[in-house]
Amino acid sequence: MKQIVPSFCASSLFISLLLAIILCISPTQSIGQDVLNDICSKTDDPSFCLQALNSDPKTATADLLGLAGISIELANTTVSGTHTFVKSQLAQTTDPKLKKQYSQCSDSYDDATGNVDYAKERLGAGDYGGVSSAASACMDDVSDCEDAITGAASSLPQQNKKSNEVCLMTLVIANRLSGNN
Repeated sequence: MKQIVPSFCASSLFISLLLAIILCISPTQSIGQDVLNDICSKTDDPSFCLQALNSDPKTATADLLGLAGISIELANTTVSGTHTFVKSQLAQTTDPKLKKQYSQCSDSYDDATGNVDYAKERLGAGDYGGVSSAASACMDDVSDCEDAITGAASSLPQQNKKSNEVCLMTLVIANRLSGNN
């Protein structure tokens, strides 16, 4: 009977060590700068990507899942900011042609905002393919706005570029989470 106790202790120790090893090598470890560089190299503007992700202090300790959340928050802030700008331009313009263009662009940003919200929802559900689809749709919405605006002299093209880039960052990270590097 006394030999069972040491055997049980040895088994418990083995299981504890095995769990510790699994936890140490699990994908929940914080990503390194090389992974961040690799992710950003797959975007249209790697330096913007690195600057944007590193602007959040949580990036330094984030795992890939956390980085996806950070990129979605960046997308939310950027897309919402661009949408607010478009709505202000729509309210200020008196040119009927520009009014129509800004209206179409505002509709596109309504959709983009919805897609960012959907990406956040899908991330919470662990549906990385859904995050990828939502990020891709967000990029399409931003592109639709770009296509709608032809005579607007403003900072909108630059804001569209940033909105597209943060949605692309989310897409790249989600693809990596789902194993589609």
